[in-house]
Amino acid sequence: MSNLGIIQDAEKFVEAMDPASFSYNDLLGKDRWVSFTPSGSLTIVGTATYTGRLRLVGRKCEFQVQLSASTSVASVAGTSYLTLPIPPNVGSISGMAIMTNNTSNIAVGICHIDVATGRCYLPTQLASNNTFTIFGDFEI
Repeated sequence: MSNLGIIQDAEKFVEAMDPASFSYNDLLGKDRWVSFTPSGSLTIVGTATYTGRLRLVGRKCEFQVQLSASTSVASVAGTSYLTLPIPPNVGSISGMAIMTNNTSNIAVGICHIDVATGRCYLPTQLASNNTFTIFGDFEI
């Protein structure tokens, strides 16, 4: 097959793909992150600032959350949580997330994703006015 034939076959392949699919957008180098407003149960003193984004990769949801407060943010392992941005597949076993301190550039700890409740339980973090980031994924 000539190089022209290979190029034509590749163009037909891309044209046949679903433009909303991750594969199509990945081939074109498009970032399919979508914003969402995080919510949950944390100890916040002062005004909280939450930002979040998610993207679907196949049957997986990847999410990122950044949070801070004008005075302090604190969490207690097994009690403090963020609500997942979309419902997980309750037939799945679990997902995984990690919480880091963006201000001091250290890992805070591993988060537990509970697919039954749709929550991401955070590790213990003493009260701090630093900015924190959570990144995780789970099956949808």
